Amino acid sequence: MGPDRRHELRLPVEICVRHYLSDEPYLGLTRDLSEGGLHLSRIIRPGRRPATWLGRPLQVEFALPGTGELIWAQGEVCYSDRRGPIHGIGVRLTSMANRHWMALRHYVETVRRARLQNLLLRVRQNRALPRVRSGPWI
Repeated sequence: MGPDRRHELRLPVEICVRHYLSDEPYLGLTRDLSEGGLHLSRIIRPGRRPATWLGRPLQVEFALPGTGELIWAQGEVCYSDRRGPIHGIGVRLTSMANRHWMALRHYVETVRRARLQNLLLRVRQNRALPRVRSGPWI
C-alpha cells in the first residue's frame, strides 16, 4: 500500500452507491466519504476477476443520509484492492453539479461538527466526575 495522498479527512460512513464504469452498473457500499472522494467496496462473484479499474473514470450516484439529497458525480479510480470476495476502490471525485458539491460539503461539515461536539461533551462529562483512587493510599 502506497502513501496516503488524501487532502481531506474522510468520515466513516456506510452509504449504498450505484456506480457506472463503461456504462456497466455496479452496486457498492462506502466505507468512508469526504468532499473530494470515497472508498467503495463490492462483492465479486466466485470465479470472477474484477475489471482493471485503476485510473478509469466512473460515475457515482448516492443519497446523503438524512438529507434526501441525491448526489451524482464523476470520479476517477485512484486505488484498487481485492481481498477475498471484496473488491475495494478509492474514488477521487472530479466533477459534479455545484448544488451537489454544496450539499456534500454541508453534509460532511455537519457530521464532523456533530461528532466533535459529541466527543467534547464526553470529555467534559469525564472531567466533571470525581476520580476515585484505588489501591494503597500514600
